[in-house]
Amino acid sequence: MKNERVKLFLKLFLITIMVVILGIIITKREYESYKKSINQYVYGVVKNLQAKYPQVSEEEIIELLNQEDRYDYDDLFKKYGIDENSAIIYNLERNYKKSRVINLSFITSIILVGVFFFFWYYNCLEKKIKEITNYMKEINHKNYLLGISDNDEGELSILRNEVYKSTVMLREESEHLKNDKIVLKNSISDISHQLKTPLTSILIMLDNILDNPKMDDKTKNDFIVNVHHQVEHINFLIVSLLKLSRIDADVVEFKKESINVLKIVKEVEKNVEVLREVKEINIVLEIDKSVFYEGDYKWELEALTNLVRNALEYSKQGGIIEIKAEDNPLYTKISIKDYGKGMSKQELKNIFKRFYKGENSSSDSIGIGLNLAQKIIEKDNGYIKVISKKNEGTLFEIRYIK
Repeated sequence: MKNERVKLFLKLFLITIMVVILGIIITKREYESYKKSINQYVYGVVKNLQAKYPQVSEEEIIELLNQEDRYDYDDLFKKYGIDENSAIIYNLERNYKKSRVINLSFITSIILVGVFFFFWYYNCLEKKIKEITNYMKEINHKNYLLGISDNDEGELSILRNEVYKSTVMLREESEHLKNDKIVLKNSISDISHQLKTPLTSILIMLDNILDNPKMDDKTKNDFIVNVHHQVEHINFLIVSLLKLSRIDADVVEFKKESINVLKIVKEVEKNVEVLREVKEINIVLEIDKSVFYEGDYKWELEALTNLVRNALEYSKQGGIIEIKAEDNPLYTKISIKDYGKGMSKQELKNIFKRFYKGENSSSDSIGIGLNLAQKIIEKDNGYIKVISKKNEGTLFEIRYIK
């Protein structure tokens, strides 16, 4: 603000000095012109005097012109019939005085206009500063919905724009915090809802054991096995929900590394080996060892494992699952095809929703796997689509854009 005032004052001061100098130059030139005209007029009078009165010497004329005595020239001029309205000497004097008045008025007007402009501009600066101050107060009260962007030049405009940028950043940060709170709230709600049933079952079974100290060993062992199964279910649920919450909150940093499709699919097979053996399903691979794509290996392993596990759960006993991969200049495609129960159109619409379980899903399913897989794939610049028909199987198709 101080710099703006100093600059404005200096500009006004320089303009005033220039106007005064210009006025002095013009006045001086007019005075020189006036003096020259008077001298020419006197010179003409002297010449006429010498022509008519040759007996008057030059010394007498010079002495007359240089004498310092003051006479009442107005009376003298009137005596000899010189009219002040038509006489040249009177006109020259009037014009000179008039010119001086005009010049003085012009200089005074410029100075007054400059002073007016200075105070007007100063008031504008004060108004802008007050506006920015009020805006900052609104920001302090967490109101980020105001606009203050400015396309003008100058220090205050730069300040306004910087404040506007900071406000936009604060607004975005506030929205992110709100989203994070919503995600956290949803995650806590999801965890509470999903934990309620298994914890209730555990409490009931433990109460039965405690209330019946003479319970036979077989019944007690069945309760303990069931409790163990419920604890495993809770552990899997919490781990899965924590993974989802971290991705939803955008706190996971996905690495970019070159992933060999054949290698990662072989590791997926190991992760689902127990389920595959129980259902006696054959996994057929059609993957060239030269196919690669960019992504985070650990998270991609999680996503592909969930997709293959889903295919195993929906497959018939002794069925087949086909996993294929192909590469082109635009994307890398991975296909997972089962020939199981398939899904209806309604199920296809909801398949990636959190905690959604299809008509034919197993009792152990919690409806998180496919939702987590989709989020991971999208984080690695990919997308997934599903093609399925009832009793004809399901095809998951993943494309990683290059």
